[in-house]
Amino acid sequence: MTAGADLLVRRMTSGRPWSRVMGLRSVYAKTVRDSRWTALIVGLVAGGLFIVGAAPLAVQFPTAADRLALVAQAESLPVIMRGLLGDPIAVDTLGGFLSWRIGNILAVMLSLWSVLALSSTLAGEARKGSLDLLLSTPHARRTIALQKVGGHLTALTVAMVIGALLTWVTGMVFATLPGDNIPLTAALGHFLLTGLLVLAGGAVAFAASPFVGHGQAAGLGAVAAFGTYLVSSYGALSPALETLGSLSWYQWTAAHRPLAGQWDLAPVLGLAAIIAGLLAIGIWGFVRRDVGQATAVGWLRLPGLPAGIGGPFRRALADRTGSAIGWGLGLGIYGAMIALSAEAFAESLGQIKGIEEMIAILYPGLDLTQPAALLQLSFFSFGSLMFGLAAATFVSGWSSDEANRRLDVVLTTPLSRARWFVASAGAVMAAVAITSTVVAAFIGLAIVTQGYDAVSAIEGILALGLYTAAFAGVGLAVGGALRPGSAGLATGVFVIGSFLLAFLGPALDLPDLLVQASLFSHVGQPMAGVFDVPGLVAAAALAIGGVLVGMIGLQRRDVGR
Repeated sequence: MTAGADLLVRRMTSGRPWSRVMGLRSVYAKTVRDSRWTALIVGLVAGGLFIVGAAPLAVQFPTAADRLALVAQAESLPVIMRGLLGDPIAVDTLGGFLSWRIGNILAVMLSLWSVLALSSTLAGEARKGSLDLLLSTPHARRTIALQKVGGHLTALTVAMVIGALLTWVTGMVFATLPGDNIPLTAALGHFLLTGLLVLAGGAVAFAASPFVGHGQAAGLGAVAAFGTYLVSSYGALSPALETLGSLSWYQWTAAHRPLAGQWDLAPVLGLAAIIAGLLAIGIWGFVRRDVGQATAVGWLRLPGLPAGIGGPFRRALADRTGSAIGWGLGLGIYGAMIALSAEAFAESLGQIKGIEEMIAILYPGLDLTQPAALLQLSFFSFGSLMFGLAAATFVSGWSSDEANRRLDVVLTTPLSRARWFVASAGAVMAAVAITSTVVAAFIGLAIVTQGYDAVSAIEGILALGLYTAAFAGVGLAVGGALRPGSAGLATGVFVIGSFLLAFLGPALDLPDLLVQASLFSHVGQPMAGVFDVPGLVAAAALAIGGVLVGMIGLQRRDVGR
């Protein structure tokens, strides 16, 4: 037996207490193990957004009179913006404000995780051939499918519990008025719904994957996840969309707002039953159909590049393209919806006394009649975080070549380590460029159709792509010089840490030197055409330097360690 095989056997038979839950002793445990860092990052992002949302409220609206003014502002927003955020229920309390400002948007963006994970957990492995090996072991198909689904549900539950705990802590830290405290039961109730909304699109993808394959199932899941949100958000603007409202799980559960003190569990339990049914369909389809057998639906799939043996760059980019376009579609559609509401938003601001002066103080130089200004106000902070997390997923996928030992085979060919690293890292950067291009195209089209100049907004998205490449560069440096398994986590930690420092640091009166250490503190207002040139230079240096550091590091260490 080789040393590597001996190590694998010892790991699989290890008696560590957690090995049956997270390890190599079962399909379920390995699924949880593979998802552990993603679950941690998703939980921290969810809870971190609530912290970031709570800090400005405590500072800018500290009195009851200020909160009443906030209620008036929320109720006077244009229909399209209220559709995106939901009805303002009890926004004069901390929990109600956070539920209204963050609740729906967070769920729809995180749903991409479940869509990509559940569409590929069986169909993706069947396409790669790894599922054939698993089925050759003494495991029934139904058992494998149940354990795969159970592993994802466990990871999602962990993420939601982390988010709920951080939200509960947020209520204790930032409560300034009676009613601001957030009960733990309310936080858990909110994230119960958030978890189901995140899971719903993935359940659609899982149910479809045995019949249409991985790529087209992901397309169906993405359409379900984002389509139900759009129907709920825009129903008041279009009679055609309003008739589809009964199909939207966002609309079914709109009255369940535990953070605002309002519970409506019946539709939440109904959504859980539908998700269970979809997952059962996926398991039944996997058991009854031949592995890898799927009926093509040519018009519905996430686009990608043809895989092949044209070199490490092409193969790595083929693996990343579908995910990159998926991130681009989600962020692009969200940004386009905001851009399309610019005129109505500007009109509503003119009717709110003092709001224009407050925005002018916080964001000097912004022309609130332009869609680019609204994008800077409403899209940039959340969009920049999502861009960074997209980079983390690209880097995590890149690191799997070495972590799963495929690189050992690749390097038996006449291919140097340096060439492989530069080519595969270049594919990560190309994936960032694809996401940026798709987002810029959607937002630019939305602005142009209204008769405005889209140049500054497109330039802002491309600048955001450069900052995203910097985050990816940090992850590539860690993966190349230290450990590949830590690359995705390092990217996610760097993104989240930078985000929290930049947007939460001033509200907490953290030292300016610490706040300035965040890359997000050096972005300017790029959606409105205001750029921080030193920040752009630093981002380019991190992106290029990260690749060089990783390349040198890989040449100096053993592969796989």
